[in-house]
Amino acid sequence: MKVNLAGFNIDKNLIDKLPKDSIATPETISAAYARISRDPRDVPELRQEALKQIKKARRSNQSIVFGMSHHSVAEHAYFNFDILQISRLALEELEARRIGAAYTEKSQRYITLKGDYVIPQEFNYNDRKKYIELVKLQNEFYQKNLKKLTEYQFRSHPQLAEKAITAAAKGVSDKMNRAKNTLEGWAKEDARYALSLGTQAQLGMSFNARTLEHAIRIMRYSELAECRDLAQKLFAVTKEIAPSLIILTDPDEFMKTFKTELQDDFFKYTDSSLKKYVEELIKKYYSKANPETIEGRAVEEAIMINNSNVDLNITAAVLHHNSKLSGKESYSIAERILADDEQGEEFFAKVMNFISAFDPLPREFEFTGELKFELIVSASNYAQLKRHRLMTILAQDYDPNLGITIPASIKSINAGNELMEVANLSQELYYEFLPKFGKAAEYCLINAHRRRVLVSTNPRELYHISRLREDEHAQWDIKKTATRMLTLAKKVAPRTFLYSGGKDHFERLKNKDQI
Repeated sequence: MKVNLAGFNIDKNLIDKLPKDSIATPETISAAYARISRDPRDVPELRQEALKQIKKARRSNQSIVFGMSHHSVAEHAYFNFDILQISRLALEELEARRIGAAYTEKSQRYITLKGDYVIPQEFNYNDRKKYIELVKLQNEFYQKNLKKLTEYQFRSHPQLAEKAITAAAKGVSDKMNRAKNTLEGWAKEDARYALSLGTQAQLGMSFNARTLEHAIRIMRYSELAECRDLAQKLFAVTKEIAPSLIILTDPDEFMKTFKTELQDDFFKYTDSSLKKYVEELIKKYYSKANPETIEGRAVEEAIMINNSNVDLNITAAVLHHNSKLSGKESYSIAERILADDEQGEEFFAKVMNFISAFDPLPREFEFTGELKFELIVSASNYAQLKRHRLMTILAQDYDPNLGITIPASIKSINAGNELMEVANLSQELYYEFLPKFGKAAEYCLINAHRRRVLVSTNPRELYHISRLREDEHAQWDIKKTATRMLTLAKKVAPRTFLYSGGKDHFERLKNKDQI
């Protein structure tokens, strides 16, 4: 057995120090690996040839990746990006890429926020003024209550507070004082519930070429100008480095190479047409909107969806994802649609209307797993939930009618009404902007606002969620959601989830069972 290190990520500052006539590109590794299956030579020899003949390597990639549709070859090439001054709302769209992607964000738990935010391009001068005043109000809540929330955490956790005080007395720096950082972190993550979805974020991101290409294509037609701008910037910084691996993002290059127009209708029209189509179906089959909500305010919840009918699950997922229907309502309409064979075929034809040979099916087609849930979660909760990328996660737009999530600590310092006032002012401007700006109106909402989410997962991934999110160190909001999901899952499969729970008490669970 031989194991050769074929390559690794290095900082671009080092690449820039190479001789000017050098061509540094990950395309050569993709080109070499693409030929493994049909070339008798050893892999190192294939890599050497690709390095010597860059143009030939690029032609090979174009032929194999796109001509023969072996897209997985592009996954051998990786890119690393510094993403700065991006909003939390745009970040959600960017991080919808799950496979071939890695993200590390600047944490709202460990970093004290300074109030930086994105001003949406969609807003005109007067609307920007209203939005800026709103964000100032939201940020004032954060700054005003952060100290109170920190004091609350110290009072509520006396043992941890004692550790923090003792460490400080011994001269331990604030940076190394773990107990102090933990208590302050809990305060920061609760204070952030008042912050706008327009709050600036920062992250390090890695994509393989296949994932990068898909991200650029889908965000190029985003409802948010910020995401459309992001797609163009991702394309601009990579097109010269690896043109052969992101050819589906470049209509001109695609035409030059394949002598045919790039079909982007799937990305251009599918989302908007499905939302319009679903709206028509709701009017036709279901006139009563949101019958399960009480006075327009739904409580946070987790509902088990237990159905093995594949067609029905996908139909309901399409309806749910492209509306603000509840899960129960979505399934009710789906059953009526599929009651007639011709009608059912028409539905699926509409859903796949714009798909070309280069396009994947919509994510709704994943909604056939063994365990399905409908969740109502806050934006802060969703920011953590979305990181479990091996699940199918289908999130509706944010819906102020679902109310807000108020951390217990904020209630304890008597700031609950103040947060409600911030939320009410935020959603007033949201509703004013919604007819004019559509999705961009969500910039006005705060981390406490909620959305409905469909989740489909298998037991293995749900165990991972349980280990991570039911642990003593887990953030309380997503911990509650994970506990609700596992409680329901245990009713369906009690033996399968015998050892589910946070990693902090796994041994106790196991030993108890053995006794």
